[in-house]
Amino acid sequence: MMKKIDKKHSIAFVLIVTILLVCFYYMFQILTGKERNFWDFFVINLLPFVGIALMDFLIINIIYKYLKIRNIYLHVALDLFISSLFSVFVIFLVNLSLLGISAFKNSPDIIKSGIFILLWNSIVVLLIEIFFYNQQQMDAENKIAIMEKEKIQYQYDTLKAQINPHFLFNSLNVLSSLAYEDAEKANLFAKKMSGVYRYLLLTNERPLVTLQEELAFLDSYIFLEQIRFGNNLRVEVVNKAELNRKVIPVSLQLLVENAVKHNITTAGSPLTIHIEITEDRITVSNNLQLRTTADRGGVGLKNLQKQYSLYNKTIEVIKTDTEFIVKLTFLD
Repeated sequence: MMKKIDKKHSIAFVLIVTILLVCFYYMFQILTGKERNFWDFFVINLLPFVGIALMDFLIINIIYKYLKIRNIYLHVALDLFISSLFSVFVIFLVNLSLLGISAFKNSPDIIKSGIFILLWNSIVVLLIEIFFYNQQQMDAENKIAIMEKEKIQYQYDTLKAQINPHFLFNSLNVLSSLAYEDAEKANLFAKKMSGVYRYLLLTNERPLVTLQEELAFLDSYIFLEQIRFGNNLRVEVVNKAELNRKVIPVSLQLLVENAVKHNITTAGSPLTIHIEITEDRITVSNNLQLRTTADRGGVGLKNLQKQYSLYNKTIEVIKTDTEFIVKLTFLD
């Protein structure tokens, strides 16, 4: 897509062209040794010089669009080379159209005019490069700002989802029941519950955590849910990856919670969640037995997809008649 030039940049462009033409008027007299009327020089050269500048802009824009050159010095050198070839071609056509073949009999004047045009072209190319670089910096800053906003929103949504009254109410109800039935298990439940909230608070401002940290947190969360659902909820975790791999905080827990939230979990229809972690990805799958009253918005999964997009990664979601599968990649 072509870079947009707003009114401010257009005015600046005209002013720069005007100032450069004034400077080049005196340089032209020094190079050629000829006196020329300033206004004649200005009027005659303004349109061709603006035309060359616009063509330089188009050439550089095409190079930026189709040739992804990371080395800035190579990029500028290529811009100068191609735009200079174009300028030489323009000089040739202008002289040929105005003076015919006789224009090339006076080689020194042609050479001096060529040097003059190439110098002009080089300055214009460098100014356009500065403009493109400035635009890229602004785009990068805007992208970073959007990324930070998305991360903050994800962290807020994740924290809010876990500290919501419904989750807290269910956990406290279970804890209350355990206090009368099994004091030891109630104590362990309280520790796991505090561990869940501690992890949420400690990782709230961290973009990534290690797989080891996430699995420890997931273990605490699964414990809470299995106390609540008993044998109706079965979670299997198979890890074959290094524990220092990086993931988004609460990502695995979110997928487990998503499965519990949207599926029936009863003795007659137990929910089985399988988490397989290999060297290159994490696969979370569950048998599909959807609740009729479940919210189908998928807000949690959409938030996770947004987070992965900030790292130029995608989440693979597969839904069959009997199974729901989500595949995540590592982010290190």
